[in-house]
Amino acid sequence: MHAKHDVAMRIMVMLLPALIFAMPAPSQGQNSPDSAKATEQSKQPRAPVGHRQPTAADVPKDRPKDAAEIANEKRERELDAKLQICRGC
Repeated sequence: MHAKHDVAMRIMVMLLPALIFAMPAPSQGQNSPDSAKATEQSKQPRAPVGHRQPTAADVPKDRPKDAAEIANEKRERELDAKLQICRGC
């Protein structure tokens, strides 16, 4: 009797991690009232803040440029002049 119990426990210990990983993960925000409001307001619900794609409105417009950005823009302008590339036409 003890041997059967030991075999059953070994099988359970081996299968339990596989069963845990096979279960679907709960998605964030599906049952929250805020997500229901977002779905009602638009056809496509918004993603959580850490997972959404940034838009142009998210970038501050009056951010001062540092020396590396200025040097990079100068190199790009010189390269464009050599290759005759028009950007933003």
